[in-house]
Amino acid sequence: MNMTLIIIETLVLLVLFTAGALAESRDPIKIVYDLPQPIIDRCYELGLINKTKKLDSKETKIKKLAAALVIAVILALIMYFLNGAKTFLQASLVSYGIWLVINWFDCLVIDWGWACHSKKIIIPGTEDIAAAYKDYAFHFKGALIGTVIGLPVCALVGLLVQVIAAIAK
Repeated sequence: MNMTLIIIETLVLLVLFTAGALAESRDPIKIVYDLPQPIIDRCYELGLINKTKKLDSKETKIKKLAAALVIAVILALIMYFLNGAKTFLQASLVSYGIWLVINWFDCLVIDWGWACHSKKIIIPGTEDIAAAYKDYAFHFKGALIGTVIGLPVCALVGLLVQVIAAIAK
């Protein structure tokens, strides 16, 4: 497996992830569940968000599961066809490495470096609790959760690579 290619893929995925995050943040209500609980609670009080679409709702869980499956399929295709990964272990480890880079980039650069300091993220009606946006521990916990969530997703990547390799024989 070519390390230069893996670095290029990681950089491309970082750019795509960042573009997606910036696009979503144009309307901060779209990212409200990526913000600390006091902000979410205020948005409920203001009627800006509907409790039926909260983080643990069935609809949200289905969307997150679908996103995880799409990510796993894309990473499996990248691992097999671009990186030449042919085993579960190769695909799982490399995809998890990429996952970790993006996950911690999200925490350190996007969340801590940008979202915690951008006035564009502050939802109208929450200005008086602006300090809640700078909850670094909240974002750090989210990154820890992302680190754990990456394990089954990247294990699925490894499994999919095994299936692709078996079909390709």
